[in-house]
Amino acid sequence: MIIETPSKVILFGEHAVVYGYRAISMAIDLTSTIEIRDIDGNEIILNLNDLNKSLRLNLNEIKNINPNNFGDFKYCLCAIKNTINYLNIEPKTGFEINISSKIPISCGLGSSASITIGTIRTVSKFYNKQLKDDEIAKLGYMVEKEIQGKASITDTSTITYKGILEIKNNKFKKIEGKFEEFLKSCKFLIVYAEKRKKKTAELVNEVAKIENKDEIFKKIDKIIENSLKTDNKEDFGKLMTKNHELLKKLNISTPKLDKVVDIGNRFGFGAKLTGAGGGGCVIILVNEEKEKELLKELNKENVKIFKCKMIN
Repeated sequence: MIIETPSKVILFGEHAVVYGYRAISMAIDLTSTIEIRDIDGNEIILNLNDLNKSLRLNLNEIKNINPNNFGDFKYCLCAIKNTINYLNIEPKTGFEINISSKIPISCGLGSSASITIGTIRTVSKFYNKQLKDDEIAKLGYMVEKEIQGKASITDTSTITYKGILEIKNNKFKKIEGKFEEFLKSCKFLIVYAEKRKKKTAELVNEVAKIENKDEIFKKIDKIIENSLKTDNKEDFGKLMTKNHELLKKLNISTPKLDKVVDIGNRFGFGAKLTGAGGGGCVIILVNEEKEKELLKELNKENVKIFKCKMIN
């Protein structure tokens, strides 16, 4: 059995969402893939194909394991443990899980949440148990909380429910109708510009020290309000660019991110950094008439380019 799971991108509202303002997140078709098969014997085999790492565990250990002791395997192990415990299963059949991913890591695209949600779906289906999306999202959130100490619903909920979500105060509502249809027609590039120089927690702490941050967040919220009424790519791109300019005032951009955003503005409809900042990724709304020039300019910058669309 093979399960493909999307990733996510923040369209608007990063950092503002920490202070009770809303953010808009979107599930995208950069995916992780989880494959599971039963095996003889009393063990679990986990293979992280992209890292060329494997782990073998006794089946009886999984229900009481501390996933944080297992490095790169921790999200997958925690998802297996929590799913088996939630379903109240006494595992008797060994299985092997192969994990691979097209999602860049540690840059705000929800790579760990994608693997977490994919593993929950895979393990529950392996045991012929049908979990509702609400249960999957809750289990995913619990995994992130156990691994990280605290968690936001943004990644796990967006990846579970797909489409477009408005996130506020760690609750969400799904956005459907005209806005969703408009975004479905849009073509985006995710550009991995550079490795992040700081962790999210450090960036959040630095933003907290900015005196006029509330004024900036209110302007970002106004951008979100306008974006939800937009069905024009040129206007939407301009709003993305406006949001980026405000994020620069929070000191979370970098010269490399700004350069990629500038290319996105000149050869696309608009662009902005996405995620916590300090490096990582830029999202560009593609103008298909200039797409060749856009790709040509980006390829001069030693970046990784991922074409993507909304998935629902």
